[in-house]
Parts: sequence; C-alpha cells; structure tokens
Amino acid sequence: MRYLWTFILCFLLWSSLVKAQSDTLGLNSGISGQTAKMEDVLGKLQIRQDPRITDLLIRHSQINQRKHGFDGYRLEIYFNSDSKAREMAAKIKNEFNLAYPNIPGYLLFQTPNFKVRIGDFRNKSEALKTKASIASKYPNAFIVKDMIRFPELFPERIEQSQEQ
Repeated sequence: MRYLWTFILCFLLWSSLVKAQSDTLGLNSGISGQTAKMEDVLGKLQIRQDPRITDLLIRHSQINQRKHGFDGYRLEIYFNSDSKAREMAAKIKNEFNLAYPNIPGYLLFQTPNFKVRIGDFRNKSEALKTKASIASKYPNAFIVKDMIRFPELFPERIEQSQEQ
C-alpha cells in the first residue's frame, strides 16, 4: 500500500511538471509561426519601471560624455624626471610617430615625470599585441591603465569625404 501511494504521488508530480512545460503564450512549435506570434506578443509588451532608472541612465550618459574618453590601456615607452626630460620625451614621441604612424602617441607630465604613452587599447590583449610588435625597438615598454580616446566609428567614411 505504501508503494501505491508513492507511485500515485510521483505520478501527480510528474503530470504537474508536464503541465508546467506547456506553451503558455500559445505559440506554435514551428519556427516561422513562432516568429510571427512572438512579434505580436512583443508589439503588445509594456515595460513598467521606476522613472528613476531612466534618470540614472541619462545621468550616466552625461558623465561619460564629459570624460572625453573611457577607461582602457596604453603602453608607456618612456618616463624620466631629469632636467632634459621634456626634450627627450618629445624626441622619443616624434621618433615613435615616424616609425609607427598608425599608433597615436601622447606626451604628458605627471609630477615629477615626463611620460610618453602610446595607443588607445580597450583591453589588455590589444595592448599586448602592440607591445610584442614594438618590443624590438622599445623593449622596456609596459602596459598602464589610462583614460583613452573614443575610437573612430567610421574612419573609411571620413577618409572618403576628405578625398572628395
């Protein structure tokens, strides 16, 4: 008798699970029919959210626009605080720009050092690739976190408009 009750209980649980897996939206099992029905359902979809969420998103966007960049990585190829550090940093930056014209170089001063940083890399793997490619000329280069410029989204369009 005990086994019978266990069997009935298991059967009821199994049947409720089968019911839970049924299609509550009334969508067909076919892909094309399902896509058509899904568009109808999504067309009627209403999102209810606290208006403060929208305010936070707008505020976040405004803060990012004021930064004129975002967090990323650069390679530092030179830093020094000697009396001639500024001239040496400018010379190294110009040499780098001549050797690698497609990688931007930046000269900056952070007390007490003049530094030359290169590139605008969104992740470390991009920075590591460039570090490997310049290692023969700049073996002491190292990766640093920095605020990088926004990338050009459509550089080919800009070049085409300049040619015309």
